[in-house]
Amino acid sequence: MPIADQTSIKINKIDPAKPFVALTFDDGPSIYTSRILDTLQQCGGRATFFVTGNKVSENKGKILRASHMGCEIICHGWDHTDLTTISSRAIKKQLFDTVAAIATVTGKVSLMFRPPFGNINKKVEKMSLKLGLSIVNWSLDPRDWETKDADAIYSYIDSNVKNGDIILCHDIYESTAEAMSRLIPDLVDMGCQLVTVSDLLHHVHGEVESGKLYMC
Repeated sequence: MPIADQTSIKINKIDPAKPFVALTFDDGPSIYTSRILDTLQQCGGRATFFVTGNKVSENKGKILRASHMGCEIICHGWDHTDLTTISSRAIKKQLFDTVAAIATVTGKVSLMFRPPFGNINKKVEKMSLKLGLSIVNWSLDPRDWETKDADAIYSYIDSNVKNGDIILCHDIYESTAEAMSRLIPDLVDMGCQLVTVSDLLHHVHGEVESGKLYMC
């Protein structure tokens, strides 16, 4: 059975006359998540956090703060296991347990997930369809996990970002938080709307389908 018949995530309208991007942060929360939230709050922006289920309980405060700010909290598996390497039953547990953990804290159910490493196969697609979940990856990757260099992260996104991008970052690195302290204000100053993944996908695609992969 699907996890829920409908999502309780609020969908906000996007102004089509202005550019928009979805900043996304994987693998957290961490000690650096609060700094990113501080910057978003100062600038009035929203983002999406793809969290691992095993970090939810110990980071309730950060998750609640993000949710109350209008940010989106979405499943990234329970412990960052590559879903393409495990059984269908194990895939179901990774996804279901994480969605449930997030809902317990936020009171909201998001019918999406991002697979660890962005890896999917037919088995993952089949289970996501069975659970009623859409699959979300990205269109712009500054490889912050590799460079761990704030200037490089900032420069790559600043030079390559385009309207409608889903930007992959990780809130487990201090360098990423540092880059965001510069990038987020600059994007807002340029008139860019910082939206959640759900906002972006519903604006671009309308109906978002379970079992389908979305990258922008």
